[in-house]
Amino acid sequence: MVKTLYSIIGELGKDKIQRDITLNIEKSRQYIEIILTRCCRISDFTTTEIIGSLCEALLHFMLTASTIPSVRKVGIDEIKLDIVIPNIHTLRNFPDKAIVLRIIKEGGRISKEEQQKIKNIQPNHDNLWVVSKGPFLGDYINYTVDFGNNINASMRRSFYDIIVDIDSFLERTRDRSFRFFH
Repeated sequence: MVKTLYSIIGELGKDKIQRDITLNIEKSRQYIEIILTRCCRISDFTTTEIIGSLCEALLHFMLTASTIPSVRKVGIDEIKLDIVIPNIHTLRNFPDKAIVLRIIKEGGRISKEEQQKIKNIQPNHDNLWVVSKGPFLGDYINYTVDFGNNINASMRRSFYDIIVDIDSFLERTRDRSFRFFH
């Protein structure tokens, strides 16, 4: 699956993608759509776990390509967080200026206990974002790749929009984190 993703990125041109989205973050929507569509044509990406892993790998690539500051695979207060934007320091000291992002894979759910621990770390539910195959109920923004289900729900967004939304969030919060340009 990851091999398929990176071979498609290679075909499109990793440097070209990075250059395009660095110059115009809106292009990230187009690239995410193209890459996901091609991945789904090549392999059977139907399970929650496979879609979650694909979205996670693509999100890691897009965050790096767009030079958006992030911390990945971090544990805080006995809870595993997939991605924190822009960094742990901001999350701990200014949670309104940080996003906690969870990617739904194994089991396709977040337990009530886990939800409470995440809310203790990030009390602002508008800054709790969940990426999932389909709609995922809860007090957070849900980025989904399953577009057959009322994508216009108030807390549900298209996964294609996630990089643009992260960038907009960082601009709104006046993030000044160091961005490394290649």
